[in-house]
Amino acid sequence: MIRNGLILGLLSLVLSGCGTQLDDEPLRRVVQGTVIYEDSPVTDGLIRFTPLGEKGGPASAAYIENGTFVIDHKGGVPLGKHRVQVEAYRPVDKKAEISPMDDGPTTEQFLPEKWNSASTLEFQVDAGKAPLKHEFNLKKEAN
Repeated sequence: MIRNGLILGLLSLVLSGCGTQLDDEPLRRVVQGTVIYEDSPVTDGLIRFTPLGEKGGPASAAYIENGTFVIDHKGGVPLGKHRVQVEAYRPVDKKAEISPMDDGPTTEQFLPEKWNSASTLEFQVDAGKAPLKHEFNLKKEAN
């Protein structure tokens, strides 16, 4: 009987902490929007927000599907300034010339580096209760 009471007491202590934000967790906000490249929605891709500044913090990411994304995991993107990286994928016309057993990649990332690995795109996430909405309208580099 005492053992059951002890188990119930421990369980209630554990459960009472669920759903609360830890002191070292950053404040966050849901970010959603669209990603356009050369006037067309990115139909398949990934968008990543990496905090800038001294504190750093966890990166947040979401899949882009049919031009839209929503980052709401753990409450969204941490507040502050972020570096934004976008990857967009398109199907690859596969040829089985190398080996009939080679599955190889079926997609390729086609955006210029200036939008992903060498991105200088920055975005500010300010406090607020409503989701922060933004359209990322990306263009090719001028030659």
